[in-house]
Amino acid sequence: MGYQAYQRRRPVEAHGLKETVEDPLTLSRIHSILAPREFTRLDEIVDILFSTAEDIKQEDELPEEDEDKDSLTRKPKFVPVAFHDACVARIETHFSQALLKRSRAAFSSADGSLSVVCAVSKEHSGHGQGSYWFAFHPHQKDWLESAQHAYVALGCGTEANLVLIPFADFAPWLPGMNTTQRDDRSYWHISVYREDVKLIMRRKKGETRVDLTPYLLPA
Repeated sequence: MGYQAYQRRRPVEAHGLKETVEDPLTLSRIHSILAPREFTRLDEIVDILFSTAEDIKQEDELPEEDEDKDSLTRKPKFVPVAFHDACVARIETHFSQALLKRSRAAFSSADGSLSVVCAVSKEHSGHGQGSYWFAFHPHQKDWLESAQHAYVALGCGTEANLVLIPFADFAPWLPGMNTTQRDDRSYWHISVYREDVKLIMRRKKGETRVDLTPYLLPA
């Protein structure tokens, strides 16, 4: 590929990467190697590609929840489905406002005043009436903290079963959640269980459970 053609293609590639990669640190490292330069250190490129793959699959590796453990390391047992766009369409209708995709799970209004982190999970059996597992990352917390109006959206099995939580309500729950720590990466586990007609978020053993039912978007 010629240099001029490469330069024309870079904005398109960068936009696609931004919507696929969630961690801004990983995205920054990818941008650094896309800049024109002589590649003399293949180990650096391999390291960045590995980090990118880890970022993309991170939400696909939530282990089975164990309320007795602060750090979860069990082997993952599922790969969640993706229906972020369908959830966001419902959120747009709820707020009567269009949202732009900023990354794989981050969306905001054009002026940045409204920001939403949207996570989705398929329904898992073996836990009574069903359960839903999500990952929430430190960089997502930082991004929502900078927004005037911020929300965490959880698609529970389908976009029709969508929880929309103001971040002001959600943030105080974080210290009581289970976490995973891997080298320089960490994230919180959001564990939601069906209990009769309610959706209940379970946290660490001894922590108060949270009824998410009032946050369900009306059908």
